[in-house]
Amino acid sequence: MKYIYFSILVLLFSCGTKDTKICDCLVAGESLNKFSAKMMLKDAGSADLKEMTKLKENKRKKCAAYEAMSGEEMLKLKANCSK
Repeated sequence: MKYIYFSILVLLFSCGTKDTKICDCLVAGESLNKFSAKMMLKDAGSADLKEMTKLKENKRKKCAAYEAMSGEEMLKLKANCSK
């Protein structure tokens, strides 16, 4: 039983060191990009514009901490998202 508790603790601490907020930022940006691409192919209605505004705001909030970060630093953090 001690082995199970120890394994869980090791797993939690090893996963806790990653910056998962950058992953949320990347997902928000990808969602906005996909929606923008769809909007280019059709006439945008008011519901589409509201959705676009919502996606932009979501991305702005999730990516605010990374706006001044260099591309090299972002790529290093992004590498943790695929794991």
